[in-house]
Amino acid sequence: MQDNNDNHPLDLSYLTEMVGHNPEFMVEVFDTFIEQTPFYIAELEDALSVENWDKVANCAHKIKPTFSYVGRGDVKDFVQTIEDHARKQIDVEQIPANVERLKVLLVVIYQQLENAKKNILSDLE
Repeated sequence: MQDNNDNHPLDLSYLTEMVGHNPEFMVEVFDTFIEQTPFYIAELEDALSVENWDKVANCAHKIKPTFSYVGRGDVKDFVQTIEDHARKQIDVEQIPANVERLKVLLVVIYQQLENAKKNILSDLE
């Protein structure tokens, strides 16, 4: 994943397909993502710190679909790579750097979601 993907735009078509045109529910999905992902990341880092590769894979697996909901399929694919490498124990020395990269991407995604929320809520006024 290249640095120029950091600001990959949100593609909310999947979420819209799931919930229809329901702005309040979309905002709720964004808020839940913003509230829950730090817990998932903490769990992932705990597993990583003790090199429990099965747990790293399971944590990555758990967080992975949430990126589809917020329109970042590119990050979902990146998390899939973390999961696969942990599960198969290949290139495990690269996993900590990938998790750090994921944390950087999350900062960008949180900002994108905040902007999307503002747009959605201003459309409701």
